[in-house]
Amino acid sequence: MLLVTPRWTRDGGVATHAMASASALARDGIAVAVLAARVEEEPSDGAITVHHSPRLFDPQASAETRLAGALDSAPEVVHLHQFEDPDLLAVMRRSAPVLISVHGYTACSSGVHYFKPGQECARAHGPGCIPNLTLRGCAHTRNPASLPAAYRGASRGLAAIRGADLAISYSSAVDRHLAANAVERRAVIPLFTTMVAKVGSGHAGRRRVVFAGRVIDAKGASVLIRAASKIDAEVVICGDGWRTEAMRRLARRLGVAERVHFRGWLGPEALAEELAEASIVALPSLWPEPFGLVGIEALAAGRPVIASLTGGVGDWLADGVNGLAVQPGDVAGLAQALDELLGDPARQAALGAAGQAMVAARFSPELHVARLLEAYRSARRSWEAQRERDGAVRERLAPTL
Repeated sequence: MLLVTPRWTRDGGVATHAMASASALARDGIAVAVLAARVEEEPSDGAITVHHSPRLFDPQASAETRLAGALDSAPEVVHLHQFEDPDLLAVMRRSAPVLISVHGYTACSSGVHYFKPGQECARAHGPGCIPNLTLRGCAHTRNPASLPAAYRGASRGLAAIRGADLAISYSSAVDRHLAANAVERRAVIPLFTTMVAKVGSGHAGRRRVVFAGRVIDAKGASVLIRAASKIDAEVVICGDGWRTEAMRRLARRLGVAERVHFRGWLGPEALAEELAEASIVALPSLWPEPFGLVGIEALAAGRPVIASLTGGVGDWLADGVNGLAVQPGDVAGLAQALDELLGDPARQAALGAAGQAMVAARFSPELHVARLLEAYRSARRSWEAQRERDGAVRERLAPTL
């Protein structure tokens, strides 16, 4: 198979997933080739070949230049990650079936797919989005000049998804988004943890809440910091983003700067350590999380999660079983849930153990690969059938041409 991705490096959730998925396929005996615009790591598995194409995203370059010979090996399937170019997709589809992974709300101009916390958007992309972006605030931007380009980008992204042989999503939330946009050929594939879980200790003697993610408005760091001002707890924020300095100022204004620690972006090993040593991992998102991968990373380490019940979070969070659910944007509700669970180490352990068992059963690399291979076979069958139909039509029309 050929995997196409912007970056072959561990610098974000999607890039890390693409690398982990490719490695899992290679371990299962699949010959994997990768086409990437940026390559910063050498493959650790000899079954993976990387093609570097700096002009992959350059629409002015020829298809041959952009593909950099990646199709020469005649892949049986092509799998796209964060590459939503309908024109080059059509070129690739002449050689093999093309599947496209939809990691977020691609057919949404703002990309975050909600009007206000707890009010997800359920509409299809189209001209009706324009008044919503401008009048209902779902643009979530202070720069309205960027909206026309964002709208055009969402249109092209949706065209690519519809042009693929199969659209893959990783949660019920993104699958709903695709269904609303009339994407008929689709499948939901289970994710899996992308780092080795560590085991922490001493949880009964601390009150530590860990947040891991981008420090932007949609991720809800401000909600967590405001909740921290109402309880006795240490808060560790792992990640960076354009709102980091604003969050530092908020912590100082609320008088909790000494208890809120900003760790910045962490590599897999350091982040695994922070999750393992947490009393609770918090996911206070305002937007409908497409999945919330950090949730199953925390549960794999045996730590309970308190999360906003929105988007794909419900695919893995069972309220009262492996964590606690709160309403997005509810500072008082989050503070109450944190305080209750911080004061009950035995319940923390029980919820964490239940989460660990759930992740092992439902979000394993083996299950991911098995479902992915099923999707590849399905896409290949439908692509071959379409080629046969197209060939038959050409034969019937040949005498008249």
